[in-house]
Order: sequence, then C-alpha cells, then structure tokens
Amino acid sequence: MLIPIILGAGTLTGFILYKKLKKYKENKIKTNLDSNNTISAQNLYNNESNYIQKIDKTLTNFVNTIKNTTSKITDFIDSIPYIVFKRIHSITGIIFIGGFVIFHYINNSLAKNPKTLNKFTKKMHEFPLLPLIEIFGIYLPLTLHIIIGLILLKTSKINYNLKYETNYRFILQRLTAYIILFTLLFHLKTVRFNEYLPDFIKKSLNIPPKRDYTFQKVNIWFKNPLRPIGLIIYKLFTLSVAYHLSNGLWTSAITWGLAKTYEKQKKLRDLSNFVFLFLSIWGLLIIHFYSQNYNFNNQDNKQED
Repeated sequence: MLIPIILGAGTLTGFILYKKLKKYKENKIKTNLDSNNTISAQNLYNNESNYIQKIDKTLTNFVNTIKNTTSKITDFIDSIPYIVFKRIHSITGIIFIGGFVIFHYINNSLAKNPKTLNKFTKKMHEFPLLPLIEIFGIYLPLTLHIIIGLILLKTSKINYNLKYETNYRFILQRLTAYIILFTLLFHLKTVRFNEYLPDFIKKSLNIPPKRDYTFQKVNIWFKNPLRPIGLIIYKLFTLSVAYHLSNGLWTSAITWGLAKTYEKQKKLRDLSNFVFLFLSIWGLLIIHFYSQNYNFNNQDNKQED
C-alpha cells in the first residue's frame, strides 16, 4: 500500500515539473522570437529539439530516482520483523491515539455547558505549544499508525468463518479502521479546519467565523437540515472509535506477551468489552450535549471575543 502512495506522489511531482518545463519552453521560444525576428527556422528547430531532449532526460532521471527510492524503501520494510510493526502499531494506537481520545472526550464533555466549552477551547488555542503538541502528539502518531496498519493489512489474511469470536473481532477491527479514517477526515474538514472551506459553503451552513466557537461549529451538524447526516456520521464514528480502541487493548496485550494463557486472554477480552461499552455511552452522551438548542446572546459572544 505504501508503494502506490510513493509512485502517486512521484507521478504528481513529475507532472508538475513537466508543466513548468513546458511553460519555460514556451516563454523561451517567445523571447527568442521577440529579440531576434531574423532567427532561422533551422535554429528554432534545433533549440526545440535540444529542449525536448533535456525534458526527456530530466523526466527519465526523475522516474529512475523514484523507482530506486521505492525499491530501497520496500527492501527496508521487508527487512523489518513483523512483530516490530505490530508493537509500534500498538504503541501509537494505545498511548498516543487512545490518550488523545480520552482527553478529547473530557474536553467535549464540557459541551453540556456550551459557554464553558468555548471559553476552555479559547484558552487551549492560546497555549503557545499547542501546534507542536498536535503535530508530534496527534498527527504524526496517527499517520504512522495508519501507514503501519495498511502494511499489516496487506500481509494479513481474513478468515470469514464467523463461528469463532476472534475472526469477527479481526474483521470488525479492520472495518472500523476504514470507518474511522473516512469519518475523521470528514470531521477535520468540516469542523476542525472548516474556516478554510469556500465562502459559499460557510455561508450556506452558517459556519461561525471564529475557531474558538467550538460548540456552534459542531452543533450545526445536529440541527436541521444537517441533523440526519450528522447523527449518522458521528454515531458511527463514536461506536467505531470505541470498538477499535477497546479491541486494540486486547490485541496489544497479546502482542506484548501480557496474555499468554487462555484465562488471561478471556479476562482482558471482558475488560475490552467493558471499555467498549463505557466509551460508546460516553461518546453518545457527548453527541447528546452537542444536539441541544442553545442560544448565545450578544453578551455571551462579547465575552468570548
């Protein structure tokens, strides 16, 4: 899965380079024609021929570089033991992402009182180290978790025999991973970074102009006409996160050798089921908080500004 990403990025870069070289070529020919109207057709043909050869050579070298880099990355990935991927995957999932989910739930639980939530969010956004925390504590671990997950998914074989609990747990873990990925991208685009949406979308959805208006930015997805869409997406997102994280606790314990016997695995499985139930109820309660009708008066808005 990693190879197509690299090749796609390389192809896109090559296309951009080609467009820039083509534009440079057109400007160069135009300059030559303007500066010397007596230029011969033969010289013009030679200049174009030499330029095409340079483009061809540049693109050939670029493609070869991409191929060599891809080959080296692939060889390096193949040389890493499977258990190493599993353990890095579990660490990024449990410590970084799991920790973020808990903090995120605690933060969003303040939505019971929207004004308190917005004040807390504003103070948090004023913290100078927040961008670094987001990059190194959330986005990089999350990206690493996704990439390794795709690598493991490529090497894993799904057993569709649902007579055994481990098989449907395995299938649900992969299914919820895809659901979380797409719904998370939706959440980031429509809530976290919705100030970068086109103006006509922001006006039609009545998106608040300030980043600190957290409650209003989420609440629009639980008000008509977007309420059905918001409820489906965020409830699916919440239940998928709860299952993926709770089941990940169980599989991580096995990966790290903390549950070698059947008895220990059964106890951890029961614990993961409890975590799933707890996170599901907590997440659905947060959705309920964001679904309330709360009217901010002018005084509230002035205080938040």
